[in-house]
Amino acid sequence: MPITPFHFCPGVLLKAAATDRMSWTVFVLANCLIDMEPVTLFLVSGEPAHPWLHTLPGAVLVAAVAATPGRPFCELWLRWWNRNLSGAQARWLGCGTVIGKKAAWVGALLGTGTHLALDMFMHADVRPAWPFFADNPFAGKIPVETLQWGALAALLPALVIFLLRQRRAQ
Repeated sequence: MPITPFHFCPGVLLKAAATDRMSWTVFVLANCLIDMEPVTLFLVSGEPAHPWLHTLPGAVLVAAVAATPGRPFCELWLRWWNRNLSGAQARWLGCGTVIGKKAAWVGALLGTGTHLALDMFMHADVRPAWPFFADNPFAGKIPVETLQWGALAALLPALVIFLLRQRRAQ
């Protein structure tokens, strides 16, 4: 699932549940950064391999990059987002532009963690528990369509939580 919206769906549900305790923007950044490895390898070699960033240490490294130097870029993007909304759009889609350090780390770690969890079922070359285990016993255990539908299914409870919060706020 290289840089697909499917990776972002679990984050929408997690954000709905955690609100201010997690940055969805950093979550998305972490998901995009972790997939720079297979995208780059595909451009260079023609094969989208997952040799290092799709491991436990690699995912933590990506999370650190997303949570620390990535956080100010996410805040900049959020300010740009808010500036480009109309008044009516801002009521529904406007968001805070300050991301706390803890929320950035939670978003980054959840982003790389859920990414690794989804990809370990899809790609045989993902080694999620390296250096503890060198192989991937999870590859192919869940059909790709089931993973995709499961990721999309996370959007429904997230929408319900969002609408209930909006109603309560009114």
